[in-house]
Amino acid sequence: MRNFLLRILVASQWGASLALVSGCGTHVESGSSSSSPEGATSGPSSSSSSTAGATSGPGSSSTAGATSGAGGGGEVDPPDASAPLDPYPDPTCVGPFHDGGYYGQCCYEVHCTAPVGGACPAASEAAPHLDDLPPGSGTCTCSAEGEGAAGWIQGPYANRTASDPASCCYLVGSISCEGRPLLVRGEPRVAPLARAPSAWSQTDLRRFERALADADLSALAPAARRELARRWAERGQNEHASVASFGRFALALMAQGAPPQLLEAAHRAALDEVRHARLALAIASAYAGEPVGVGPLPLHGALDDLGSLETLTLATVVEGCVGETLSAIEAEVAAQAAEPPAVRMALQAIARDEARHAELAWAFVRWAVTTGGARLRERVAAAFARALDQVGTGAPGMADRDLPTSHGFLAADELHRLRRQAVADVLRPAAAALVDERGSSAGREFSGARGNAVLRGGPAYLST
Repeated sequence: MRNFLLRILVASQWGASLALVSGCGTHVESGSSSSSPEGATSGPSSSSSSTAGATSGPGSSSTAGATSGAGGGGEVDPPDASAPLDPYPDPTCVGPFHDGGYYGQCCYEVHCTAPVGGACPAASEAAPHLDDLPPGSGTCTCSAEGEGAAGWIQGPYANRTASDPASCCYLVGSISCEGRPLLVRGEPRVAPLARAPSAWSQTDLRRFERALADADLSALAPAARRELARRWAERGQNEHASVASFGRFALALMAQGAPPQLLEAAHRAALDEVRHARLALAIASAYAGEPVGVGPLPLHGALDDLGSLETLTLATVVEGCVGETLSAIEAEVAAQAAEPPAVRMALQAIARDEARHAELAWAFVRWAVTTGGARLRERVAAAFARALDQVGTGAPGMADRDLPTSHGFLAADELHRLRRQAVADVLRPAAAALVDERGSSAGREFSGARGNAVLRGGPAYLST
């Protein structure tokens, strides 16, 4: 992990150097507060099973967990500034498991924000004032309908840290996604699966295709094969949607006047995602015993709002810096455990590419904060702190407990342990280095980070 940390730090410095030569001014549009951030343009996409902000397993089988805490949740009238709020209850997971573009239960996370007009908005009015929704790479908002489902925002509650100016807290529900599909107004967009011969269900990589043809899957129970086929197909759907996500990111970069190097890297990343989708769908086809492809991707509304620099940067912190860094690490570990050579080859390629995508995210955010100034730097520090706390404290789930780990998916407890290690050894030190402006308050947000080092001087580049 140390090598990965060094790569990220070098990429961040490369992003800083771009800000010095890009000719961009310091005037930036303020972050959107009049529309829901769910519609914000997403940063670089994540292509493995990582979810930077959500826990996907059942923290509790009771539906009372997220709704029975003090404060009551649900839709209440906004209290005046002097009315006491009960502290937020422990977030938990409720309701049935979902699949089809996302997988897991509705799991709640705490998001805190400052009062509006001296009062905490009611849950029904809170969405525009929450900075980083959806909360993490690969998360899908819970539905407010259906058996066992609850409203996807509950609150307000009091912050447990009384001195925190973000004193209005809400429980925000999300469901894990395999990768990060294209989000339009907070809703994931993926193409439908097609059970027919398709160019998406095969690759032009002859060594991989030979290894896949030679894979002996006869020892797997039929139920395990079906589940692995479903999970690889789901991964393929989201890799496919990530192509569009990177395309939209490239347009957003142009809208912000970003340097050409970032734009080149974004387009290369989109091509990587094409290859990832074909690899995943080819593996899904092998497990299913029939071709599995994808149909047309619905894109209506996807380009309605490319977002401000602040909106784009905060989305990239969560979805790119956190999500794709975790994706790369998890894909590498999953590749080491994989037994079929074709699965191992695919995961190794995904891990290698995701590492570059993570570097792109870190480089962009460093360019953005250097361009956007102190206010954006402070917002980035707060976004990192929230996202990393959520990843580090999330409880392990049960989603993959019955899947054989030798076929590309880590066990839930191993995934939880790996994420905690990545947060401590890679993400917190890298975030501290990125936001540190010679002892700024943003840098102090990470004063407890392990290995708080910054690469100063030396070659500045982004490996692509």
